[in-house]
Amino acid sequence: MRIAITGHTSGIGRALAGVLKSRGHEILGLSRREGYNIGSFVKIANLIEPCDVFINNAQVSYAQTELLYEVWNKWRAKNNKHIWCISTIMTQHPVDPPIQGQDEIAINHYRTQKIAMEEAVNQLRAKKGSPRITIIRPGGVATLPGQTPGDFLCDPDEWAQLIVDTMALADTRGMKFSDLSLGKSKVQVGI
Repeated sequence: MRIAITGHTSGIGRALAGVLKSRGHEILGLSRREGYNIGSFVKIANLIEPCDVFINNAQVSYAQTELLYEVWNKWRAKNNKHIWCISTIMTQHPVDPPIQGQDEIAINHYRTQKIAMEEAVNQLRAKKGSPRITIIRPGGVATLPGQTPGDFLCDPDEWAQLIVDTMALADTRGMKFSDLSLGKSKVQVGI
């Protein structure tokens, strides 16, 4: 399977690209470090169009949402395509205090931009004949400089492995996720 992923050179994107490549998938990496600007929606969407899966991971302002619309329009009548939109567990409830190493204003902007993307997904899912879209909400994942896995932050490689395993298991059983929230949280919930 050919999988396009934005932001594949660091953090969650790097981890997902590594897991998927190790499973034999062809990865089309689209990262700023390699000269790809997700704000160039048409150019990036043209590169993504021949792929089977698009992992919409990189986030710069509202470009992640704009790129989602552009790819969705190219895949509009292709229900055999799948988009994974990497969001954040913070869309479900505000975070206070901010995440270690981030200022409050930056976190508020980030959360709002991810909420906008999720609302775009909800609108696109309502249209007939569209590609499948899954929102994936990481909880605490150690992706920022200086962060290490611990009580509230999990390792990005372990997180990516679990996401890919979960999605693959669901597919083999004929099940589909519309939303998947996974990660460590400061709130401990037992079953």
